[in-house]
Amino acid sequence: MKPTLLYIHGLGSDQHSRKFINLKDYFKNQFNYDFIEWKNDSNISELLDEAELKLENIDNPILVGDSTGANFAYQLRERRSQKDKNSILILSSPLLNIDERVADFEFPETLIPQLQKFDNPENALIIATKKDSVLGQNWLFEKDLNNVKLIEVDDNHRLEKFHESLAEIESYISSKI
Repeated sequence: MKPTLLYIHGLGSDQHSRKFINLKDYFKNQFNYDFIEWKNDSNISELLDEAELKLENIDNPILVGDSTGANFAYQLRERRSQKDKNSILILSSPLLNIDERVADFEFPETLIPQLQKFDNPENALIIATKKDSVLGQNWLFEKDLNNVKLIEVDDNHRLEKFHESLAEIESYISSKI
């Protein structure tokens, strides 16, 4: 049975996210693909409940979250680990702490209470840039993180060169399966 890759997009994106398309183009039929489609007014807890149910009998699904979606992917991984279920976690430009947000455009008030703070991320692959103008990511590079492969890229928050990290993502997944 093929592994499952579940993608959770960032704010203002959807299932047609460039990064999700990059992943599907690169990995082709290696995975069963799924996604969580959310909007600013979504009940994230309910969506994570649904995803958790879908993944209930799947060993080691790959959870990929981008920006705000990274926070939701981390929450989903934590829910699964509380039930002794493993997941492979990959985060790009992750919103792990809303207090680290530096962008001057307003963040949807409906989403703020649905975010969790992850000040000490662990057991994940994180792709981030110190040049992120939306989320201050420098703190990730200053911490001693537990079992985190941190990839620093020369890019912006949108990770326009995300496709250049796909081989490293593949290597990380291979090391965890």
